[in-house]
Amino acid sequence: MHNTELKDRILWFDGDSTVSPTDIESRLITGQDMARVFVSEMTNEIKQFNRIVDREHQITTKETCKPLGFSWTIPPQYLILNVGEYVANKFLEHVPTLSPEEIEPRTIRIIEELNLYETLGLQDVLRTVIYIINTLESKNVVWGVGRGSSVSSYVLYLIGAHDIDSVKYSLPINDFLKTE
Repeated sequence: MHNTELKDRILWFDGDSTVSPTDIESRLITGQDMARVFVSEMTNEIKQFNRIVDREHQITTKETCKPLGFSWTIPPQYLILNVGEYVANKFLEHVPTLSPEEIEPRTIRIIEELNLYETLGLQDVLRTVIYIINTLESKNVVWGVGRGSSVSSYVLYLIGAHDIDSVKYSLPINDFLKTE
């Protein structure tokens, strides 16, 4: 197990023990901490286990996004921010620039994406991105127009993370947020 020298901080790469899927059962039975353990391969049994436990207790491979147990150090108003309402307000700012036939597909896309972000437990990530963007804007800091698969997210476009309208260019959200 690897630990950082930063007090009160645990970095993503801390504790990257990898065990075989057959070792998982004995670790669970003996009550060993699974928070920083990866499996070398994802079996059907582990997938079934992950379906019945909360995200915090799921078993993952190193290639899988490990649940982070968010405890962000951002202003309290962002911790309780209603992301859906915030995104809806940002969309309303864009409505005057859209034709009537462009509104419905974007509305559907917003609902689908917000549901996906919630399903994947990424609401706090969105809150943090909103905080970062608002902070950058308030300090007149310029950032890039967009990079990588994140430009597939219409929600990120609306909150200002990038300048690519993914609906206009028919970029599927699952290029960015993968459920498997």
